[in-house]
Amino acid sequence: MTVRPNNFYRPADEVIHPVEDKVYCLLPDIHRGLHYYFEQTLHYGELNRISQQQFRRKEVVQQNELNQQHQQALQQVIPPDLCQYFIEQAEQSNGAIYHPDFINKLLPLILSDANDALLCSYFNSEYTLLWFTCRGVSPQQPFTDNHWLCDEGPEKQLKMQIFLNASEQHQGNTQMLSKATTDQLKHAGYLFADSSKNPVEIDPLCRDKAIAVTQIAEQDRQAGDALLFNPNQLAYRHKAPTSGHQQVLELCFIASPYHWKHSKDKVLYSQTRPVPFAGQADILLAEVNRKPEEVSDRVLVPASGHITSPEQLNLWLHNMYADDNFADVMFLRLMQADPKLEHLNTTAALLETLKMSFKGSIDWEGELGIENMRNLSQVATYELELKDSLNRYNPATKPSKTGLYWPIPNHPTHPGTKYNSVPYVKKHPIMDTTTAIGSAGSCFAQEIAMVFQETGHNYVITERNDDPSSGIIIDNYQPGDEYAISCANYGIIFNTPSFRQLAERAFGIKPTKQLLFQQPDGSWVDPYRENVMFMTHEAYVNDYDSHLAATRQALEQSDVFIITLGLNECWQFRDGSVMSRMPRQNIYPLVKHKILTVEENVANVQAFFDIVKQHNPKLKLIISVSPVPFMATGRADEQHVISANAHSKAVLRVAADELVKNNEDMYYLPSYEMVTDCIKDPWAEDERHVKKSTVQQVVKMFQEIFIQ
Repeated sequence: MTVRPNNFYRPADEVIHPVEDKVYCLLPDIHRGLHYYFEQTLHYGELNRISQQQFRRKEVVQQNELNQQHQQALQQVIPPDLCQYFIEQAEQSNGAIYHPDFINKLLPLILSDANDALLCSYFNSEYTLLWFTCRGVSPQQPFTDNHWLCDEGPEKQLKMQIFLNASEQHQGNTQMLSKATTDQLKHAGYLFADSSKNPVEIDPLCRDKAIAVTQIAEQDRQAGDALLFNPNQLAYRHKAPTSGHQQVLELCFIASPYHWKHSKDKVLYSQTRPVPFAGQADILLAEVNRKPEEVSDRVLVPASGHITSPEQLNLWLHNMYADDNFADVMFLRLMQADPKLEHLNTTAALLETLKMSFKGSIDWEGELGIENMRNLSQVATYELELKDSLNRYNPATKPSKTGLYWPIPNHPTHPGTKYNSVPYVKKHPIMDTTTAIGSAGSCFAQEIAMVFQETGHNYVITERNDDPSSGIIIDNYQPGDEYAISCANYGIIFNTPSFRQLAERAFGIKPTKQLLFQQPDGSWVDPYRENVMFMTHEAYVNDYDSHLAATRQALEQSDVFIITLGLNECWQFRDGSVMSRMPRQNIYPLVKHKILTVEENVANVQAFFDIVKQHNPKLKLIISVSPVPFMATGRADEQHVISANAHSKAVLRVAADELVKNNEDMYYLPSYEMVTDCIKDPWAEDERHVKKSTVQQVVKMFQEIFIQ
């Protein structure tokens, strides 16, 4: 029998009503007293009014079957395979389905956009989950008798029954009466009366009271289907299964001024079993009436860094764990163990407590089983990350004492000057002066090549141009010069696709077309070999194969190879090959301008390295970025040449970082930084190229970093 509080309004006493061979104990119009009690005394009328008043998502409201008939069948709310998994979990452990992870992960699936709109339309407001439970029913153990009933509670409530297995497996179902029939049975006093005193059959009573019994048509339920209805407005009963075992997941929803996620997580925590409606509306209304500063989600962190509030502890936990649901569980358990944060008041104490949980120092009540060990292991990862963060600006942990702070001459504690600084922090002694070293790149790379030879390094040279009758002219090199400007006569290389082409051509992977373009002075140029001129076609033909062989030999013989990245603009032929530099006038019909991204630059240099590494496994690659700026930009319609140059160097510098990070045998030489920041007067008279003394300082830094 239902026990109601003393202040419950009773408009009628129990009436004994014999009909035919049945005797009914009725409470006529008891539903009016219940309505007053829930809507007025328990404030659900006020909750509905406030919830509708604060509703901001009115665009989701729609007319539908649920609004009109207080019930609607839903299909495939949960996928069938997931239903089967839930059944198996419930069979293994009765408590598994009530773990907070279960409902937290399942609700977003159940409350899809379409179902969310249904509930909002019915309440004409937001709503929240009050409780959920899972019922198992068999012919031997029905969970209710077969009486028609209505749920006592607010006028506006919804129950969702999700059928985890198909009705054809057990023949069980939920039956409902129409709203008209339900209202007449309420008036007669059958519903909300003591069911233990009343017969199951209502037909004699309905004939006596002239009540037309209209039953809503039953539907076969497939696994994952659901029935959404108002159990206060429609009488219903459970048709017990005749075979098999029926599994039903039930959820109860009420109106809320807040979105269900906010209500569930921060206001009205969902219960894992049916709970009384008393007090629930008051909790939601109290949240509405709190002062604005109390409603705020802000977290205040004191200067000491101590943990001084539950909000702060919650924030700390959510930063430790990737699984928000797990963090919520931990928060609740820790607050139960130390509600005043007398012990858990520092990050160190929190970490120690979490680590001690492995040893069972806190009674977790079986909620954090072996399946959640991966979450607990994140404590160790967090501790290492925290230590790393705290040491990021600690000079005592750095390889270079001057590499942490920008050098400021008048700084009160660590004065310094950037001039004459050497901008590296780690040495990589991968070679000595006898190590075979090669290079390719921009004009800055040519300057470096000559200084390497001057300072006695074993610079690889496989091709010169010392025969005046060869018909070949190499810019910046005269036949008989003491120092070569590169390993072979492949010319200046400004962009990263040209490095890729250099390796592809040398090893016969992807030959380029044999193209010659005449210059105004009558000489000819190969667009893939910048600053190399041919006086005749024959000179080009005679040199072609021997040059490729010399390039291949240089790449195979070098133990260390330096490349200098010049710019991220290039000119591309329609077949995908690229020029090393800007076109001459007669080349424009065949090429188009291209701006290379970080990813493209990384891919090009990686391809160059991988190809050479296949033929020369000992190769180590040193990458630098040329400090020499653009001669001109192809983006002048939108970028000033100085701005375009800054973009170009930034892209190349990031690409160099990615390459070094991704490859064991790649290293970075900070020549760009040294020239642009650490040398007071690095530039030659044209203010674009560097002085010889500047190159010498770069090579000296190279020796400090890489020479044993």
